[in-house]
Amino acid sequence: MKSQLTLKKALLTIMFVLGSVLVFAQGTGKIAGTVTDKTTGETLISAAVKVAGSNKVAGTDANGKYIIGGLAAGKYTIEVSYVSYLPKIIKLVEVKDNVTTTLNIALEESSATLNQVVVAGKANKESSNALLAERKNSTLVVQKIGAQELSRKGLSNVAEGVSKIAGVSMVGNKNVFVRGLGDRYNNTTLNGLPIPSTNPDLKLIPLDIFPTSVVKNIGVTKSYSPELYGDFSGGSIDIVTKDYPEQGFFKVGLSSGYNSITTGKDFYTTQRSFLNFAGFDRVERALPQAIDNMRIYRSTERPNLKPNFATKWSPETITAPVATGFSLSGGDSYDLGNNRKFGYLASLGYKNDLRFNDGISAIYNAQQAPDYLYQTERFSFTTNTSALLNLYYKPGSKSSYSVTGMFVNDSGNDIFNQQGFKADLSGDIYARRNSYVQNSLLTGQFSGTNNFSERFNLKYTLGYTNITGSTPDRVQNTFIDNKNATYSFLKLNNSDNHRFFADLNEDDFSGNITAELKSKNTESAFKTLQFGFQGRYKSRVFNSRQFETKIGLNPVLNLNQVDLYLNDNNLGSGNDENSFRYDESYYAPNNYEADLMIAASFVNFNFEFNKRLKLIAGVRAEYSEQNTYYKLGSQTYDSPFRVKTIDGLDLLPALTLKYALDDKSNVLFAASKTISRPQFVEAAPFRYNVGFGIAEGEGNPDLVNSDNYNVDLKYEIYPSSGEILAVSLFGKYIDKPIELSQVVSADPLFTYINTDNAMLAGVEVEYNRNIGALFSSSSKSLQNMSLGFNASYIYSKIDISQETINNSATPIAPTNTSRPLFGASPYLINFDYSYKHNWSAKSNTTFTLAYNVFGKRLFAAGAQQAGDIYEMPVNTLDFIINTKLNNKIGLDFNFGNILNPDIKFQQEYENNNLPYNQYKRGMNVGVNLNYTF
Repeated sequence: MKSQLTLKKALLTIMFVLGSVLVFAQGTGKIAGTVTDKTTGETLISAAVKVAGSNKVAGTDANGKYIIGGLAAGKYTIEVSYVSYLPKIIKLVEVKDNVTTTLNIALEESSATLNQVVVAGKANKESSNALLAERKNSTLVVQKIGAQELSRKGLSNVAEGVSKIAGVSMVGNKNVFVRGLGDRYNNTTLNGLPIPSTNPDLKLIPLDIFPTSVVKNIGVTKSYSPELYGDFSGGSIDIVTKDYPEQGFFKVGLSSGYNSITTGKDFYTTQRSFLNFAGFDRVERALPQAIDNMRIYRSTERPNLKPNFATKWSPETITAPVATGFSLSGGDSYDLGNNRKFGYLASLGYKNDLRFNDGISAIYNAQQAPDYLYQTERFSFTTNTSALLNLYYKPGSKSSYSVTGMFVNDSGNDIFNQQGFKADLSGDIYARRNSYVQNSLLTGQFSGTNNFSERFNLKYTLGYTNITGSTPDRVQNTFIDNKNATYSFLKLNNSDNHRFFADLNEDDFSGNITAELKSKNTESAFKTLQFGFQGRYKSRVFNSRQFETKIGLNPVLNLNQVDLYLNDNNLGSGNDENSFRYDESYYAPNNYEADLMIAASFVNFNFEFNKRLKLIAGVRAEYSEQNTYYKLGSQTYDSPFRVKTIDGLDLLPALTLKYALDDKSNVLFAASKTISRPQFVEAAPFRYNVGFGIAEGEGNPDLVNSDNYNVDLKYEIYPSSGEILAVSLFGKYIDKPIELSQVVSADPLFTYINTDNAMLAGVEVEYNRNIGALFSSSSKSLQNMSLGFNASYIYSKIDISQETINNSATPIAPTNTSRPLFGASPYLINFDYSYKHNWSAKSNTTFTLAYNVFGKRLFAAGAQQAGDIYEMPVNTLDFIINTKLNNKIGLDFNFGNILNPDIKFQQEYENNNLPYNQYKRGMNVGVNLNYTF
């Protein structure tokens, strides 16, 4: 109920703010127009248009348009500036009351350095050009993708966005790998503040829960600097949410989607309530209150209690409809006079999706005989709801403050069917698992900036995030397949047919304060001193309960008849042919708690020895204490928690040298030390699986931190605005890396261990170019074409010594003691080509073709001479059409996964490769219609 009330409050707030867009007036006189490139005619995004002698300034939007309101009648001088273009001054621009004066401006590209143009307005950090200009001046190895590029490439969420960045790949649409390093080696922040994961199995929050409609830009920082949290070696991913616009707007969007192997076909789903459709079915499926209040529930001990579990055992069959969605967004800003300003932005969005895939799932032993082999079907209905509110206030020229609130709700209803055999069971098996997962994120952030003088400024942020994750009433049935479309209950173990409930609650408090002091002597090589303090505390509580069944009933049934037999009216002893019973299975490790405290200080020294050479050197002192509170399988309900603590003070130095070869090219060298901590779930002995008779995973409380040593060398050249050629070399050495390894056991079981060491090295290439500029052509058609390309080659190797194997608390016997790192693709390639056609001054269409492929990567390491499991390369091709029909209406089409390749995993032996998992995703067609008021 608390989550529903919170959501209602959030929605009411958003609706109130959106409604206010239509209320406030804009003033009497206005100047409006479009800023373009004088040579190509292309619109320029984030150009600053200012009324000389005043504080009235506007930045051009994604279409190059600007508007300045609240002007009294008279004549004005207008100043226009844009990165890498010559500034322009237009005098005697006449403004009349209640009239909009149209002033279109063409800027000429400058041959001077990008650094020389100062943009006076609020920079549009959604545009590719502005982000490249920012990147050119950065002293970090960083790459960003803005809202403009996300839209052009038809990317619907942050996960899809980061996968287009050089050296970044996604495994299973959830795990992020940066330069071959997976989840534990990376960080995710929201507007610079750390954010916990909604998935208990991951350190990083699943990035696909963030729709691109709330994103200004996504940045991936690949080199370390002391102002960043120290627990990363691959990359730090920062999601920057949208903030107030320079000019008011209100936008409505509708979307729909089709999948070639799902839409219009038979589809399994669970109870079709409005709350399930909306993605807020947690409360309806919650554990019944009477049972929730019990320590352990056994139906024979409470024969008069009818549990009334909400979820039916058997799903329903429907015809899969098209996916649907809507979005609302609006915002404005107001000049309050005397350098004061107020702005806001609000958005609300919802979307759903239906997906089906079928394939196989298997795992093999040393003799290449399957431990299990199933034909699988998966039916998934997912929803995503997001709400964002940003408020900005500038009380004067020396300070500004902003408040950002965001709510994200992600849900998934998953029906997973398995049919086949398991080696230790006789006969064919049919198993079905019906899962519902709802994860909610509620975050609030406050940030401020104070410029106390020209030499000293202060920035500070505070944030709080709550994560609520639920798996309410997951049901599993397992049957013996009679081979005549009838089935019988499998009764080998009570756990073969069960109900499962899990809840996760995580609170995360964080804050930082950063001061920057500029040198008094402008001629001195020492330029700035940056120092600050950061703190973070997060805590997690995870609880789960499983209610198993003892079935005496012996029906021969169809798959849709389970509820005729397993219902409250048939509860009894479970020892006769007329009854069954619930027995809660208590397993102590299924409940655990964890917390993490970080206190850090840092200092950075910035030197400029001349106009070309920069040195940034600094160090971070980071104290951390991570506690895992857990129980072993042999402990009872009343047993106290054991505590595993990993603490210590880490000194993390970093050094960057940057040399400007000329006005358009740089060379950068960076070296640093960082650490990697075990994730909460990796250090807790909670055991989990994804289906019946499938390999299980278990945490290891004996894990320790890893030390990472990183080095980067990068060359980049910026031929002109919006264009780049960059080549990066990188290397990493990891001491005691944490890896997933198979345990020596009767059934397939995986756990986490500290291995000896790992080495990783690679090269990245990035190229973005306008076709017209590439061929020095003035052709309008060629000037409207552009291409983007990035590729990575990654070498990785991890070693496990015999000493490590012998000393492991958990018995391990890796098949290969030297192998690639888990999830590290040897190569990654992204390519996109775009063409923009202008139908008229108000109408245009952009056509984009995007291609992606990754190399074969390790999915799981084998043991006891069983082969390692690899995910095979997947070629993905998308075609996107973005059309602006006029100033108000936009229509976009997205043709995704056109090639529809097989998704293949294989277990590799010396002379043979065997299928581990294989399925197709289907081709997708999406359409989005939006209207701007």
